[in-house]
Amino acid sequence: MLLNDKVVMISGIGPGMGIKLALEAARAGARGVAICARSEVSLRKAEQRIQALGTGCQVLWQPTDVSDEAACRAFAAATMERFGRIDALVNSAYAHGGFEPLEGCADESLQEALEVNLFGSLKLSRSVLPQMKVQGSGAIVMISTLGVHQPYAGGGAYAISKGALTVAVRYLANELAGHGVRVNALACGWMWGEPVQAHVRQAAAARGVSEEQVRAEFTAGIPGGRMPGDEECARAALFLASDYASAINGAQLDANGGELMR
Repeated sequence: MLLNDKVVMISGIGPGMGIKLALEAARAGARGVAICARSEVSLRKAEQRIQALGTGCQVLWQPTDVSDEAACRAFAAATMERFGRIDALVNSAYAHGGFEPLEGCADESLQEALEVNLFGSLKLSRSVLPQMKVQGSGAIVMISTLGVHQPYAGGGAYAISKGALTVAVRYLANELAGHGVRVNALACGWMWGEPVQAHVRQAAAARGVSEEQVRAEFTAGIPGGRMPGDEECARAALFLASDYASAINGAQLDANGGELMR
């Protein structure tokens, strides 16, 4: 199996891609998943859903604010104490930083996005690196966005933070390759899951149009008119975390249904 006997850490467990990463890791044969988020309620629900799969995957959860370096170190230490190793880390925690045009974007919105998406991902990555270096192996996956390359309304703060993270991926990949640690990014577009479904419902209600019309607008630029599911994008991230991607380092894999082709 793709992640047979692996221990995978995942940040940002919530109703969207975060929980799908954990579920798909368990389905892919992971021995253990260590999950974190700010919400203890989300983590307890995630544990129940993972255990309900019946795969035997063990679950460690720990409330963690990734912008807090001490909290990141504590999460990594707890993972090591429970499982004895760390094979992969997927940095999925994010803050959008509002939906304002960049021209009028408050500094606080940009700072929030940078603090979580860039600095939080770096802090959690630094927390796992000592163990990965001891092992001589490991994979880190940063969740990025199509918005880095294709602007959308109100996405400036989010895209800036993810753009900086994309550059960090290349530098980390170059610096860590000699230790057997790979670092890659997954660039997602719109994903059909709970967060986007809620956004479609709200937009349709606010504009007085059907949900089908709003969804069609979201998918207009995607070949085939189909928005990938967040579980599909989660599987792409876990591929990068697996040994099947051992030759891939410092790369960005697009997971957007072909909305952007390069």
